[in-house]
Amino acid sequence: MFLVRQFIFRHFAKEWVRAIVAVLGIALGVAVVVSVQMANAGSVRGFETAIETLSGKAALEIVSSGPGFDENRLQGLQWLAGYGQATPVLEGEATYQTTTSGHESLRVLGIDILSDRSIRDYRLLEFDRQQREPSTREFLDLLIDPASIILTEKFAQRFGLVTGSQIRLTLGDRPQNFVIRGLLRNEGPARAIDGNLVLMDIAAAQLALNRLRWIDRLELLPASGTSLEALREEIQRRLPAGLQVQRPARRGQQVEKMLQAFHFNLTALSYIALLVGLFLIYNTISVSVISRREEIGILRALGVARRTVVGLFLAEAAALAVAGILVGLPLARLMALGALRLTATTVKTLYVATAAQAPPLDNAHWLLAFGTALPLALLAAAMPALEASHIPPMAAMRSAGRSEATRNFRWKSLWLPLCLFALAGILSSAKPVGSLPVLGYAAALAIVLGAAFLCPGALHAARWIGETIVARLWHRFPNTAIEWRLAMANLASSIPRISISVAALAVSLSMLAAIAVMIGSFRETVIYWVEQTLRADLYLRPATRSNVSVEATVSPEVEEAVRRHPQVAGVDRFRNFTLPYGEGLVTLSAGDFNVLLEHGKLLIKEPSGHLEVLREAIGKDAVVVSESFSLKHSLRAGGQVTLRMPGGPRDFRVVAVYYDYSNDRGVIVMDQKTLAKYFGPMAPTSLTIYLRPDASADAVRAGILKSLEGRYRVFIYTNSALRGEVLRIFDSTFAITYALELIAIFVAILGIASALLTLILERARELAILRMVGADQGQVRRMVVAEALVLGGVSQTIGLGVGLVLSLVLIYVINVQSFGWTIQFHLPVGFLLQSSLLVLVAAGLAGLYPARRAARMHAVEALTEE
Repeated sequence: MFLVRQFIFRHFAKEWVRAIVAVLGIALGVAVVVSVQMANAGSVRGFETAIETLSGKAALEIVSSGPGFDENRLQGLQWLAGYGQATPVLEGEATYQTTTSGHESLRVLGIDILSDRSIRDYRLLEFDRQQREPSTREFLDLLIDPASIILTEKFAQRFGLVTGSQIRLTLGDRPQNFVIRGLLRNEGPARAIDGNLVLMDIAAAQLALNRLRWIDRLELLPASGTSLEALREEIQRRLPAGLQVQRPARRGQQVEKMLQAFHFNLTALSYIALLVGLFLIYNTISVSVISRREEIGILRALGVARRTVVGLFLAEAAALAVAGILVGLPLARLMALGALRLTATTVKTLYVATAAQAPPLDNAHWLLAFGTALPLALLAAAMPALEASHIPPMAAMRSAGRSEATRNFRWKSLWLPLCLFALAGILSSAKPVGSLPVLGYAAALAIVLGAAFLCPGALHAARWIGETIVARLWHRFPNTAIEWRLAMANLASSIPRISISVAALAVSLSMLAAIAVMIGSFRETVIYWVEQTLRADLYLRPATRSNVSVEATVSPEVEEAVRRHPQVAGVDRFRNFTLPYGEGLVTLSAGDFNVLLEHGKLLIKEPSGHLEVLREAIGKDAVVVSESFSLKHSLRAGGQVTLRMPGGPRDFRVVAVYYDYSNDRGVIVMDQKTLAKYFGPMAPTSLTIYLRPDASADAVRAGILKSLEGRYRVFIYTNSALRGEVLRIFDSTFAITYALELIAIFVAILGIASALLTLILERARELAILRMVGADQGQVRRMVVAEALVLGGVSQTIGLGVGLVLSLVLIYVINVQSFGWTIQFHLPVGFLLQSSLLVLVAAGLAGLYPARRAARMHAVEALTEE
């Protein structure tokens, strides 16, 4: 313990700036990793918690393929009473317009009071004050009027609502007035989705949601002492075709499976920041070994074993890592809130509407932080620690200040990065593991490590080029070039040490460049796809907050008002909902293929690229599938897909595969006549409106909205507005990606500052001699800033080169395996030039503090210390 206190903590007190930089780097890395895990868990847990809370005591549920099933089928399920208490449930979405926050989304829960109270506990505030439970008759009286609803106490307090008052809610596309008959205490179902719950009688909910005769599921509370799995299998055998029994948690598992690739990619990107933080640990321990060679020599001369020296430096790394973890974990909670905001648009638009909240820090997060950062920090410090243990005592004491520098490049140092690049090529051609690009990320890691090991060679090349350029400038601008000449000489003699800092920054910049190229390419591809496929003039959908809501449909009156408009040439009734497929979910959509053939356009990938192949699917058991579905399920045009229909499994022929970037779960599209054959008449969830050639889209939109004013609330987008909305969603989707990489770059810039500060402290004698021979403070400052600019320039050059290679892996391997999207390569030259300039500016700023320290060194003090 004495050695640890004297050798480590006294050193931290002396070199506190470098220690703080290392701790901050690890803290940010840990915070990013843990915050992304918390955000991932929050987006899924919000949905799962709502399921668990709203399901109450129900252990099983009977569901159908598609958006619920006809309640007439309940007559054939009366035998379920022999297994326990069963109750029907209908869920929907409502929107409440507020004066402060704009709009609030509420979950509508339609229940049968007579049977539901045995499954869910409802504590009404009014009866709770009387210290009694309402009878079933009293509860039924509250909701006997179709305009009666029950809200939660939490929601009512938030907006100043009281029992007996009226509230105007929009369900689907219809604003409706309701009377608040009661308030639920903040217990049981009232705690779901932050209290945004509306309780209605199931018949009233069917009427309000325009879903007469339909229910979402039948929930079952089995008798006590029953084996749940055996009961599930027995009920499944007796259920008619098209119905299945499952646990309520199954819906959460399907959503988690759907989000798996999205969350996996965020997790992989988050580890980049931690990886860069580990470069700082390596750099810190390496510098510690170099600057304390005399101390090491004295310890070894006094008989300290090599393993003790290794242990001391590993303890130093462990202390830095633990400090970083302790700082980073509280920061992770704050960053998780930001990560949830950045991912909320993506999750709600492409996957599922959920009230995501960042979970509190728990033991699992502490275990994740210590289980990743601490071992990796020890691994990063192992090489310099072993190097320290092998320093001969006498050699260490004779060369206390600086280690032997090498100016010669060794060609054999290239074999390791070349082997890593070859390994990356092999891994890039491998297939995904469980639908995840695990080996694709392994290939990216091999490229990153190869680039890191290539940095010494790149610095030698930069030294040769820089010395050549500076030599030419020396004759023309001797007064200006002297600082650059000194800077190049200083860096050339310190390549073994500065290469670690350059590698850290180069890795971060390469990931930023790769992501910029990938996002730029993806954005250009999406723009082309939007221009080719979004041919309609107007797009109409109900005025709901959620873009993935399947309950909100367009009323017949709205559809009729659209068709009556004299400038409307065609209307495509589009219906979509999620459907179980394998272990996950897919989107089943239906449209009018005749209207699509006459007015619209799809980008067909196969078989021929012509839209005419859709004629083969009109009214028949045939579908077209999205590219992401095709790649994920290895299904091509001409194959067959089996879907769970209400009457049982049915086979559909795949007539075409089309390009689609609306979601990555996969889309199956059939003609509306085919959908009606299996599901019956269904209201559309949106309308695609084609106008006559001389019509004004804005004028028609205004006319339709005016004709619906006061009776229906819908969103109508013009073609240009919808394209802008698509790009807005796209940009918000990748906002967190840029945020993660900017954090990694910030950590790496700290490494540049730390390395320069170390070099200055080690070159105290040289700086003193410079001051004695006439160099002023300004020249010393400019020399150090020039060193920082050279380091930034070399890092950016390496980063751009490696980033282009990484972008190919991201575009053609990781994205294809994760999401099934084909992206056309596009180089965002403007962004890369701007980022290069910003990196140079940031590197120059990072050199200001070390430059100030160098300029303030006094010759006498430096020579005395030396």
